[in-house]
Amino acid sequence: MKAAGWIPPLLIGAAVGAVGAWWWLRPVDTGEGAPSQWVARIGDSYISVDRYRAEMRRRGGGIPGQFHDDSQKLALLDEIVYQQALVERARKDHIDQLPEVRRSIDQILASQVLKRDLRDEQEKVQVSDAMVRAFYDANVDSYRVPERRRIAMIRIGVPDGATDEQWSAAQARISEAREKALALDGDVVHFGNVAQTYSDDQASRYRGGVVGWIATGSPERYGRDPVVLDAAARLEKPGDLSEPLRGADGWYLVRLVDVSESRARSFDELEAGIRQRLRQEGMRSLEQSFRQQVISEAKPTVRKDVLARIEPLSPPAGDPTPTPPPLPTKG
Repeated sequence: MKAAGWIPPLLIGAAVGAVGAWWWLRPVDTGEGAPSQWVARIGDSYISVDRYRAEMRRRGGGIPGQFHDDSQKLALLDEIVYQQALVERARKDHIDQLPEVRRSIDQILASQVLKRDLRDEQEKVQVSDAMVRAFYDANVDSYRVPERRRIAMIRIGVPDGATDEQWSAAQARISEAREKALALDGDVVHFGNVAQTYSDDQASRYRGGVVGWIATGSPERYGRDPVVLDAAARLEKPGDLSEPLRGADGWYLVRLVDVSESRARSFDELEAGIRQRLRQEGMRSLEQSFRQQVISEAKPTVRKDVLARIEPLSPPAGDPTPTPPPLPTKG
């Protein structure tokens, strides 16, 4: 931390006398590129009064008492001069031409153009109530909640390579489980304690065999044996029970626990989401138009023949050719 009254060595000569005052305040015209008023010069680069004031604002110059004495002003100028000196050294050493530096600079410039010329316009995109309503009316069918079925299951697994005798034993056991399920009280629509006794599906056996909800029309997402899903689709009302079903890895029983009918989602449910979607589409459309305009104004020339001759950096996807290990480096 700088002590009160400390003057940076770099600028100590400018802190006293008429020379310092002249350097600070005198309008200077030193030729092409020089600002009308500047406070420091490094090579061909000038630190203008406007730039200095901008730095004052950025560093809290609006706070009462900030930058009122010469030591504060000189300390700030020292920082700006040091920063500019680093920039000058980078240019002298051609650091500004390194690919990664150019990429960073280009990204900053591109971001500033987008912020100045596009982002504010995008923020003005508005979606009217009529637009939201029209979109809902035109797409209401696509927003329907599909029918869902809640099912319970008993599984008696059969190991890979099982013999006919093993399959038959599992079939006998699933038939026995079905008889037990049919004997349950009429108000029990799942498998109750029968699942705990017979099922080897650990995730559901202690919950009456209940495995959850299955939406109509997307059975592949549930990872269940197809015979289970097919049976669930055929059962008509809660409590209905399938016949024993032979699957790929064992025998199954399926019971329909509950049905949630297909329904249309209301406008109130969807209004906020539709509004956001339409606004995002409007912003994307605006950005696409802006993109086309910028490229058109730049009038780029594309040499497709040269582009075609640029070799890929990696082998084709799925290429079985092994990639040789990198050569050892000298340590």
